[in-house]
Amino acid sequence: MPSHAAPSAPTPSPLPAPVQPFRVAILLPLTGPQADLGHAMLNAAQQAVFDAAGEGFELQPQDTAATGGAGAAAATALDSGARLLIGPLFAADVSEVAPLAQQAHLPILPLSSDVSLARPGVYVMGHDPAAQVDRVVSYAAQHGSNGFAALIPETPYGDLVAKALQTSVARQGKNLIGIERVAPDGKNLDAAVKKIAAQRKGIDALFLPESGEALKKTVARLAAAGIDSAHLHALGTGVWDDANGIALLPLLKGAWYAAPDPALRMRFSAAYKEAYGGEPPRLATLAYDATALAAAMAKHGHVDGEAGLANPNGFAGLDGIFRLKQTGEVERGLAVIEWGEAGRYVVDPAPKSFGSGL
Repeated sequence: MPSHAAPSAPTPSPLPAPVQPFRVAILLPLTGPQADLGHAMLNAAQQAVFDAAGEGFELQPQDTAATGGAGAAAATALDSGARLLIGPLFAADVSEVAPLAQQAHLPILPLSSDVSLARPGVYVMGHDPAAQVDRVVSYAAQHGSNGFAALIPETPYGDLVAKALQTSVARQGKNLIGIERVAPDGKNLDAAVKKIAAQRKGIDALFLPESGEALKKTVARLAAAGIDSAHLHALGTGVWDDANGIALLPLLKGAWYAAPDPALRMRFSAAYKEAYGGEPPRLATLAYDATALAAAMAKHGHVDGEAGLANPNGFAGLDGIFRLKQTGEVERGLAVIEWGEAGRYVVDPAPKSFGSGL
């Protein structure tokens, strides 16, 4: 009988190499008075992980309101191996975190709107009011506006808008009739409105970068002074995104403002509401886009430093296209939106790509 050799054991297949985690820390106020906002932004970031992240991507929340504040949160994130920091949210916290990240040679994507914080490696994701001002001034100038004026609050945000308005009107070769600053308590509002009304014949575009009750009060005073939409176009910035009832204010019918196209955000809002049971705050899209950007970096193997962030073609986010510049500024493609009787609609779409003219 022929002998039969024992069957040899099959050669084991090599095990796949373990996926190296790409750990990203997101620094938000998760306790304290701003906890609701912080958790809403974390929800948006986690939604981006679900939508865009690949295997091995880890999002690590850190509470900037806990003991030790933003600096301690950043230190914990760095010690745990984070390769990118998203956040923090507030300007004072960014000033505390940025040096720690830079010492570790890691980029940071603050969610603040204080664009003065931008510098190489510190890419401020918040919306730059100067870009919004320039976009809507350019559109108004192209559509017949020659004399510009403004009622601007005496706030740091107002300072940025006032400076941008001066630059943009001069760039368009138009006339800046006057800028009146309004105290936060509104005590000088009537006097400011009177100065604007005295020059109304030369004004066909009036900038009103306010929202909420402050905007309604300003518009009421202007109406009482005889200024209405028949004589000029009201202009605004992205703060109008959160304003309700604008179309019901006669002066603001047909008003223009520059902001990201709201259509993309509406789809995100619907998904967010289904997942979390409420409307997301306006800032939630910043957390989503920053996290989706980090996820894209991880998928394409950009796991160290700033590789992949400074893509000249930019990225498509919930707030439209954006790209990170070496200066730390974030350039965005903005739409011009008009308020009509039925609500708001886009009258000049945001660009789909970054060309030389943007």
